[in-house]
Amino acid sequence: MNQRSKGIVLAITTAVMWGIMGIFVRDLSSYKFSNIEISFFRCALAGIAYFIFLLFTKPSALKINMKGLFICFFYGAISYSISFVSYSVSVSRIPVGVATVLMFMSPIWVAILSTILFKEKLEKTKIVTIFICFIGAILVANLIGQGNIRLDAIGILAGIINGIGVALQILLPKFFAKEYDRDTLLVYGFLGATAVLAIGMDFGAVVSHISTTPMINLLWDLFGIGILCTMVANVACVKSTEYVEATTTSILSALEVVVGTIVGFMVFHEHLTVLQIIGVIIIVTGAVGSEIYAPKKKGKNECIQ
Repeated sequence: MNQRSKGIVLAITTAVMWGIMGIFVRDLSSYKFSNIEISFFRCALAGIAYFIFLLFTKPSALKINMKGLFICFFYGAISYSISFVSYSVSVSRIPVGVATVLMFMSPIWVAILSTILFKEKLEKTKIVTIFICFIGAILVANLIGQGNIRLDAIGILAGIINGIGVALQILLPKFFAKEYDRDTLLVYGFLGATAVLAIGMDFGAVVSHISTTPMINLLWDLFGIGILCTMVANVACVKSTEYVEATTTSILSALEVVVGTIVGFMVFHEHLTVLQIIGVIIIVTGAVGSEIYAPKKKGKNECIQ
């Protein structure tokens, strides 16, 4: 498997893991866990598990000075805690479909910021791909033909902030890659986000929710959101930027919308319209097709370090 293929596989892995997260989130929500509590467990479990993993496989990644620790905590606070909370605010104030589309604006933010931070050339093909996938996301979110859609300024702003947060999850590790190992940024970023989210936690309520949740369900859901959908997903996301451009990683993350829609249909028996099916086809064709058949030009297959 060549470098570009590795990057594509990792980015698709991220999309799949993020796409199935609704299964675990909905189950925890049914046991009265709040959005901030779920976000806290995501970061805490991912941070602890990845710390233990690196302790045995790559202990050098855990060595860091105070400046680096501050940067990592800043990365986690901005990219994870703010992003997670803003998404929760967004879906609570505007339709989920609108929030999803606003989140999908992350490839646009990645494309813009990549040209500024890394001088990456934004090719016309990628501009077209982003536009095509954005149209597909609108169809999948089922925004067409809904009539009057309830919109809220704070909800829209939160959705935009979430999209920027997702973009920063991809870009910041790459920006600091010369000074700090990506694994270092990830593990301390998770722990930094945990510390920030802990400020808004009601641990008494958490204990109450845990006591009323069947143990098997609790362990499975926590494993799902903490290990699979956060640690595995975000590590794969960041690692993919070692092999492909940040814009490519972000475009392929659009498949999360597809996976989430399929999960909704197959697991939660949600209605799937013809337009949504067309949207799924558009996103898969635009995201995967454009990358698999992208011309391999010299110097384009490696990420700028």
